[in-house]
Amino acid sequence: MDLMGMVNQAIAASDIDASGDLMGSLMGALNNAPVDNNKIGDIASNLQGVLQAKGQGNAGSLMGVLQSVATTGAVEQLLASEQVGAIAQRVGVDPAMVKSVTPMIAQFLVKGSNSQGGGLLQKVLSGEVDLGQMAGLIGMAGKFL
Repeated sequence: MDLMGMVNQAIAASDIDASGDLMGSLMGALNNAPVDNNKIGDIASNLQGVLQAKGQGNAGSLMGVLQSVATTGAVEQLLASEQVGAIAQRVGVDPAMVKSVTPMIAQFLVKGSNSQGGGLLQKVLSGEVDLGQMAGLIGMAGKFL
């Protein structure tokens, strides 16, 4: 199954909040982010490593953090300021960019997962879905819609 197929499968699961509208709104948001798509993907890839470290064996508690980041934009609950700085430096963007893209990615993971973190978050934590490729793909698709 290709990457978009996995994303669509996670969105179609009956025990999660996601919908087709989510894809449209996320594409729009990523498309309007003041950073180019490959950098969005690079931020997401770096974020995947952080999520995997935090989510080892406890996707449910990570879901709570992601929900909070998605609704409030308080990235500090997920990333320490030195992590934000390190990601920004690796990707070559301003730390503010990392802070603005992260809540969108968190929203997508929350909507594509159930409250225990099953679904999309689990696929990201296991490495089955590459978050960077997914974010880059969604951002690029937004350019053509």
